[in-house]
Amino acid sequence: MTPILAIGISVLLHVSWNLLTRRTPSEANFLWWIVGLYVLLFAPFTLLEFLHHASQSPVLYLCVLISGTTNGLYFLALRAAYHQAPASAVYPMVRSSPLLIAIVETTVFGHSFPLISWAAILLAAVGLWLIATSSHDGISRFSKAWPYALFAAAMTVIYSLSDKVAASNMHGINSAMGYVCANFAISWIFLSLEQKWRTQQWIPTKTPTTIALSIGTIGVGTAYALVIFAMHWLPAAYAVTLTNAGIVFTVLLGVLWLKEKVGWRKRVAGATFVVSGLIVIGIYG
Repeated sequence: MTPILAIGISVLLHVSWNLLTRRTPSEANFLWWIVGLYVLLFAPFTLLEFLHHASQSPVLYLCVLISGTTNGLYFLALRAAYHQAPASAVYPMVRSSPLLIAIVETTVFGHSFPLISWAAILLAAVGLWLIATSSHDGISRFSKAWPYALFAAAMTVIYSLSDKVAASNMHGINSAMGYVCANFAISWIFLSLEQKWRTQQWIPTKTPTTIALSIGTIGVGTAYALVIFAMHWLPAAYAVTLTNAGIVFTVLLGVLWLKEKVGWRKRVAGATFVVSGLIVIGIYG
């Protein structure tokens, strides 16, 4: 499997479980279910291979601890931001993190990006901001959400760079999925504590449909593992930027299928910027 193919499959899976998250009642706490179920279902088949690689490269244990913790904090910050502003305004801003990732990869890890790649990453970030600001209602409410969104973006930078280090010490999709299982086990603790704090109950009062649970459980972790698999060859900034194709796909679905007319010109313009950046990275990255 090539890195670009892995990213492509990841995008489709990511879009599917994200759309299901938005269509599931908040009382069901969809993410709590699918993250926990992913660990239960896939750990027995993938965790041993990851542990084998970790025994040879102990840095993987540190990567799991860092990524699991920051992923858990990311989930909580994103959920808090969604309570203050629409996901259509919050999520694109959070996903503009590749610019920060590229800066850290350059200054800390010594990775060198050609000028055209910097331009492509910046162009994609501008496109995401156009998408995020296409709704006047979203912007008016974003003033309360931006601290949470900024924190979520910072967590994305940290776990993406940690995942890049992990990817360099693993081989194969099974090992990447085992790494995600260990990662998600930590993140699920954060989701459970938040569930208990918010509702005074450990288990959500509602259960998502069987179909939603099946698609979400397979998609949430497999999409993540495929990105880590691709990071074995790609810089973290490239991999995360390319996964933003899912946002473009969601925007186009909203305009063409769901007939979302408010701010559609700005959203289409933003999607065009993002696609242009992705094409440049795909060709020259």
